[in-house]
Amino acid sequence: MKKIIIAIFLVASFPAIADENTENDMKVVIDMMVVAKAAGMCGVFSQMVNFQKTIKMPGGDEFIVRFLSTEAARLGHTLESFMAQCPQVVEIYDTNMERLGFEQ
Repeated sequence: MKKIIIAIFLVASFPAIADENTENDMKVVIDMMVVAKAAGMCGVFSQMVNFQKTIKMPGGDEFIVRFLSTEAARLGHTLESFMAQCPQVVEIYDTNMERLGFEQ
């Protein structure tokens, strides 16, 4: 009888353990997706600046500053704090890619 009760207890506890692990796994995946999205955004901003440096489009500098300032404000940052996040985000992204076996 004791063995049956222990077996029922163990079987009943497996779904709770599985749900907890799944929730933690999903948090890791979502965190990685957020970092990837932010790293992509930083890459686009970098490409905009490089494009402007190369092409020297009239009014381009002002447009980029206005665009980035608007994005920063929309996300609750100053332009400086917004752009300061990019090196950290790219470093985390690179680390994640290495952990996944995609070394650069």
